[in-house]
Amino acid sequence: MINYTHFFIISLIFTIFSETLILVFLIRKFFNINKERIGNIKLLFTGFFASFLTVPYVWYVFPNLTGWTRDVSIHYSEVFAFLLEALFYKIYLKTNIKNSLLISLICNSISYSLGLFLRSKGLWFYW
Repeated sequence: MINYTHFFIISLIFTIFSETLILVFLIRKFFNINKERIGNIKLLFTGFFASFLTVPYVWYVFPNLTGWTRDVSIHYSEVFAFLLEALFYKIYLKTNIKNSLLISLICNSISYSLGLFLRSKGLWFYW
C-alpha cells in the first residue's frame, strides 16, 4: 500500500504542476485573457484545485468502487476528470462551456500523454 500511495503522490504533484502550467499558457496566450479579468492567484488556484479534486478519484475511487480492470477504470475515470475539471473552469473562471471543455481536454490530454511518454522513455518513477 505504501508504494501505491507513493506513486499516487508523485502523480498528483506531476498532474497539478503540468496541468496548471498548461492552463496558464492557454488562458494567457491561446485565449488571450489578461490578468485584470482572471488574476494570477485565481488562475494558479484553479489549476491546483481542479487537479487536486480529480486525481484521487482516478487513483482510488474508480478502481476500487467498480471492480473494473485498471485499463477500463482509467478510461472512465479520465472522462470523469475531464468533465469535472471543465465544470470547475466554467464555474470558477467563468469561461463559456465550449472553452471550458476545450481547456480541460487540452490540459488532461497533454498531462496524460506526457506521463505516458516519460514512462516509455524510462524517465518515470514507476509502472
